[in-house]
Amino acid sequence: MELCAPHGGFASEYSPVLRVPLYSVEHITAEHIVKHQKRQQKRIDSFRPDDRLTHDQRAELEDFRRSGFDRGHMAPDADSWDEESEYDTFVLSNMVPQAPDNNRELHAHIEGAVRHMAKREGSIYVFTGPVFQGDTSYLHRRVAVPSGIFKLIYDPKRHAAAAYLENNVNGPQGQTYKVISSVELTQLTGIDFLPGIKNLGMLDLPVPRESNHFVRHSTKPNHFFGF
Repeated sequence: MELCAPHGGFASEYSPVLRVPLYSVEHITAEHIVKHQKRQQKRIDSFRPDDRLTHDQRAELEDFRRSGFDRGHMAPDADSWDEESEYDTFVLSNMVPQAPDNNRELHAHIEGAVRHMAKREGSIYVFTGPVFQGDTSYLHRRVAVPSGIFKLIYDPKRHAAAAYLENNVNGPQGQTYKVISSVELTQLTGIDFLPGIKNLGMLDLPVPRESNHFVRHSTKPNHFFGF
Protein backbone atom coordinates (compact mmCIF):
# COMPACT_ATOMS: atom_id res chain seq x y z
CA MET A 1 0.00 0.00 0.00
CA GLU A 2 1.23 3.51 -0.84
CA LEU A 3 0.79 6.07 1.93
CA CYS A 4 1.67 9.76 1.60
CA ALA A 5 2.29 12.09 4.54
CA PRO A 6 -0.45 14.74 4.60
CA HIS A 7 2.02 17.64 4.52
CA GLY A 8 4.35 16.22 1.88
CA GLY A 9 7.36 15.27 3.98
CA PHE A 10 7.60 11.64 2.88
CA ALA A 11 5.79 8.69 1.33
CA SER A 12 5.75 5.06 2.46
CA GLU A 13 5.34 1.74 0.75
CA TYR A 14 3.51 -0.14 3.48
CA SER A 15 2.89 -3.84 4.11
CA PRO A 16 -0.43 -4.60 5.87
CA VAL A 17 0.78 -8.20 6.29
CA LEU A 18 4.00 -7.31 8.13
CA ARG A 19 2.41 -4.14 9.59
CA VAL A 20 5.54 -2.10 8.91
CA PRO A 21 6.67 0.12 6.04
CA LEU A 22 8.81 -1.61 3.42
CA TYR A 23 10.40 1.81 3.10
CA SER A 24 9.73 5.50 3.63
CA VAL A 25 11.16 7.87 1.04
CA GLU A 26 12.01 11.55 1.44
CA HIS A 27 13.23 14.35 -0.80
CA ILE A 28 15.51 16.24 1.59
CA THR A 29 16.69 19.69 0.61
CA ALA A 30 19.11 22.15 2.15
CA GLU A 31 16.15 24.49 2.65
CA HIS A 32 14.36 21.89 4.78
CA ILE A 33 17.45 21.35 6.93
CA VAL A 34 17.94 25.07 7.48
CA LYS A 35 14.27 25.49 8.45
CA HIS A 36 14.59 22.67 10.98
CA GLN A 37 17.72 24.24 12.48
CA LYS A 38 16.03 27.62 12.80
CA ARG A 39 13.05 26.14 14.66
CA GLN A 40 15.21 25.33 17.72
CA GLN A 41 12.33 23.46 19.33
CA LYS A 42 12.40 20.24 21.30
CA ARG A 43 10.92 17.16 19.71
CA ILE A 44 7.23 16.66 20.50
CA ASP A 45 6.39 12.95 20.62
CA SER A 46 2.99 12.08 19.18
CA PHE A 47 3.18 8.34 18.48
CA ARG A 48 -0.14 7.00 17.16
CA PRO A 49 -1.62 4.30 14.91
CA ASP A 50 -2.41 5.21 11.32
CA ASP A 51 -6.16 5.82 11.17
CA ARG A 52 -6.08 5.37 7.38
CA LEU A 53 -5.63 1.65 8.06
CA THR A 54 -7.86 -0.89 9.77
CA HIS A 55 -6.80 -2.58 13.01
CA ASP A 56 -5.93 -5.76 11.09
CA GLN A 57 -3.68 -3.78 8.71
CA ARG A 58 -1.84 -1.58 11.16
CA ALA A 59 0.43 -1.63 14.19
CA GLU A 60 -1.03 -0.40 17.47
CA LEU A 61 0.73 1.30 20.37
CA GLU A 62 0.03 -1.78 22.49
CA ASP A 63 2.10 -3.92 20.11
CA PHE A 64 5.27 -2.07 21.14
CA ARG A 65 4.64 -1.77 24.88
CA ARG A 66 7.13 -3.76 26.99
CA SER A 67 8.47 -5.33 23.79
CA GLY A 68 12.07 -4.22 24.32
CA PHE A 69 12.02 -2.44 20.95
CA ASP A 70 11.82 1.26 20.10
CA ARG A 71 9.26 2.63 17.68
CA GLY A 72 11.91 3.42 15.09
CA HIS A 73 11.19 6.20 12.60
CA MET A 74 12.01 5.43 8.97
CA ALA A 75 11.45 9.03 7.85
CA PRO A 76 13.01 10.83 10.87
CA ASP A 77 11.24 13.56 12.80
CA ALA A 78 14.47 15.59 12.63
CA ASP A 79 14.10 15.85 8.83
CA SER A 80 10.87 17.83 9.30
CA TRP A 81 10.73 21.59 8.82
CA ASP A 82 7.61 22.59 10.80
CA GLU A 83 5.20 21.23 13.41
CA GLU A 84 2.88 19.67 10.82
CA SER A 85 5.59 17.74 8.97
CA GLU A 86 7.06 16.59 12.30
CA TYR A 87 3.64 15.37 13.49
CA ASP A 88 3.28 13.32 10.30
CA THR A 89 6.43 11.30 11.06
CA PHE A 90 5.05 9.90 14.33
CA VAL A 91 2.43 7.68 12.71
CA LEU A 92 3.19 3.97 13.28
CA SER A 93 3.01 3.22 9.54
CA ASN A 94 6.36 5.08 9.38
CA MET A 95 7.95 2.87 12.07
CA VAL A 96 9.50 -0.54 12.62
CA PRO A 97 10.51 -2.34 15.83
CA GLN A 98 14.10 -1.14 16.27
CA ALA A 99 16.69 -2.28 18.81
CA PRO A 100 17.31 0.66 21.21
CA ASP A 101 21.11 0.50 20.95
CA ASN A 102 20.92 0.72 17.18
CA ASN A 103 18.14 3.31 17.03
CA ARG A 104 19.59 5.73 19.57
CA GLU A 105 23.25 5.43 18.58
CA LEU A 106 24.50 4.30 15.16
CA HIS A 107 21.22 4.85 13.33
CA ALA A 108 20.89 8.36 14.79
CA HIS A 109 24.47 9.13 13.69
CA ILE A 110 23.67 7.94 10.15
CA GLU A 111 20.60 10.18 10.07
CA GLY A 112 22.75 13.12 11.10
CA ALA A 113 25.36 12.35 8.44
CA VAL A 114 22.64 12.25 5.78
CA ARG A 115 21.26 15.62 6.87
CA HIS A 116 24.71 17.15 6.57
CA MET A 117 24.99 15.62 3.12
CA ALA A 118 21.63 17.10 2.09
CA LYS A 119 22.68 20.53 3.32
CA ARG A 120 25.96 20.30 1.41
CA GLU A 121 24.54 18.88 -1.84
CA GLY A 122 21.31 20.88 -1.83
CA SER A 123 18.96 18.03 -2.73
CA ILE A 124 18.99 14.25 -2.20
CA TYR A 125 16.48 11.41 -2.10
CA VAL A 126 16.54 9.04 0.85
CA PHE A 127 14.87 5.64 1.25
CA THR A 128 14.86 4.04 4.71
CA GLY A 129 13.41 0.66 5.57
CA PRO A 130 13.71 -2.80 7.10
CA VAL A 131 15.57 -5.89 5.93
CA PHE A 132 14.23 -9.35 6.72
CA GLN A 133 16.67 -12.24 6.67
CA GLY A 134 16.30 -15.60 8.37
CA ASP A 135 13.35 -16.42 10.61
CA THR A 136 11.23 -13.34 11.28
CA SER A 137 9.84 -12.75 14.77
CA TYR A 138 6.76 -10.66 15.52
CA LEU A 139 5.58 -8.39 18.30
CA HIS A 140 2.38 -9.93 19.66
CA ARG A 141 2.30 -12.12 16.53
CA ARG A 142 1.41 -8.99 14.57
CA VAL A 143 4.32 -6.61 13.85
CA ALA A 144 7.36 -8.00 12.02
CA VAL A 145 10.79 -7.37 13.57
CA PRO A 146 13.48 -6.72 10.94
CA SER A 147 16.96 -8.21 11.10
CA GLY A 148 18.48 -5.05 9.64
CA ILE A 149 17.82 -1.47 8.59
CA PHE A 150 18.89 0.23 5.36
CA LYS A 151 19.18 3.84 4.31
CA LEU A 152 19.64 4.40 0.57
CA ILE A 153 20.79 7.82 -0.66
CA TYR A 154 20.38 8.92 -4.29
CA ASP A 155 22.14 12.10 -5.40
CA PRO A 156 20.71 13.15 -8.80
CA LYS A 157 23.39 15.78 -9.28
CA ARG A 158 26.11 13.14 -9.11
CA HIS A 159 23.95 10.43 -10.71
CA ALA A 160 25.10 8.12 -7.93
CA ALA A 161 23.62 6.13 -5.07
CA ALA A 162 24.67 3.96 -2.14
CA ALA A 163 23.13 2.53 1.03
CA TYR A 164 24.05 2.06 4.65
CA LEU A 165 23.12 -1.40 5.93
CA GLU A 166 22.86 -1.88 9.72
CA ASN A 167 22.18 -4.74 12.12
CA ASN A 168 18.94 -4.27 14.06
CA VAL A 169 20.26 -5.65 17.36
CA ASN A 170 21.50 -4.39 20.70
CA GLY A 171 25.13 -4.49 21.81
CA PRO A 172 28.25 -4.01 19.65
CA GLN A 173 26.67 -5.65 16.58
CA GLY A 174 24.02 -2.95 16.61
CA GLN A 175 26.79 -0.41 16.06
CA THR A 176 28.10 -2.01 12.87
CA TYR A 177 27.25 -1.18 9.28
CA LYS A 178 28.45 -1.60 5.74
CA VAL A 179 27.95 0.40 2.56
CA ILE A 180 26.37 -1.39 -0.40
CA SER A 181 25.22 -0.38 -3.89
CA SER A 182 21.60 0.20 -4.89
CA VAL A 183 21.79 -2.97 -7.00
CA GLU A 184 22.91 -4.99 -3.97
CA LEU A 185 20.09 -3.49 -1.91
CA THR A 186 17.55 -4.47 -4.58
CA GLN A 187 18.91 -8.02 -4.55
CA LEU A 188 18.61 -8.09 -0.76
CA THR A 189 15.09 -6.65 -0.48
CA GLY A 190 13.52 -7.50 -3.84
CA ILE A 191 12.58 -3.83 -4.30
CA ASP A 192 13.74 -1.70 -7.24
CA PHE A 193 14.01 1.68 -5.54
CA LEU A 194 15.16 3.64 -8.60
CA PRO A 195 13.37 2.15 -11.61
CA GLY A 196 14.40 3.60 -14.95
CA ILE A 197 17.59 5.16 -13.57
CA LYS A 198 20.50 3.36 -15.20
CA ASN A 199 24.30 3.38 -14.95
CA LEU A 200 24.40 4.77 -11.44
CA GLY A 201 27.76 5.51 -9.90
CA MET A 202 28.67 4.46 -6.35
CA LEU A 203 28.02 7.38 -4.02
CA ASP A 204 30.65 8.18 -1.39
CA LEU A 205 28.77 8.17 1.92
CA PRO A 206 30.02 10.04 5.00
CA VAL A 207 31.14 8.13 8.07
CA PRO A 208 28.42 8.43 10.75
CA ARG A 209 29.62 10.12 13.93
CA GLU A 210 27.92 11.68 16.94
CA SER A 211 29.39 15.03 15.84
CA ASN A 212 27.19 14.82 12.71
CA HIS A 213 24.20 15.92 14.78
CA PHE A 214 23.12 19.54 14.42
CA VAL A 215 21.88 19.31 18.00
CA ARG A 216 23.87 17.29 20.51
CA HIS A 217 22.16 14.12 21.69
CA SER A 218 22.95 12.09 24.78
CA THR A 219 24.31 9.01 23.04
CA LYS A 220 27.47 6.99 23.17
CA PRO A 221 29.92 8.00 20.43
CA ASN A 222 31.59 4.68 19.71
CA HIS A 223 30.69 2.40 16.82
CA PHE A 224 32.54 0.08 14.53
CA PHE A 225 32.75 -0.01 10.75
CA GLY A 226 31.99 -3.54 9.68
CA PHE A 227 29.14 -6.04 9.49
